[in-house]
Amino acid sequence: MEKDFEERAVRRRKDKKIAEEFKEKGNECMKKGLYRTANKHYSEALDHKKDMLCLYTNRALARIKLEMWIDAVDDCTRVLEFCEVFDNGYTKQPDICYKSFIRRAQAHRGLRDFDEAINDCK
Repeated sequence: MEKDFEERAVRRRKDKKIAEEFKEKGNECMKKGLYRTANKHYSEALDHKKDMLCLYTNRALARIKLEMWIDAVDDCTRVLEFCEVFDNGYTKQPDICYKSFIRRAQAHRGLRDFDEAINDCK
């Protein structure tokens, strides 16, 4: 059993490192305006580390640039739901929650759902 715990810990560290590498690749692509490739890198990073919330907000931004409005809303909603459930609200990680609300509002604006965009801004 102890060996199993150790193997899982090693796998988690490896997955985190891989996710960080994909995140950096995604960030570089965003700087260059390569939004489709950035979206792909962020998605690959999430395959390795699903609880790395900044990946969702980064991918949401790439998806906003690609006008993938519904997917961007989904990414931001996932972050906000995670914070609601596991952090007991939005105050524990205010920066990531702020980004999620603003980016979700942008995506709602893209969908022409102005009431929801305004609600997210409030």
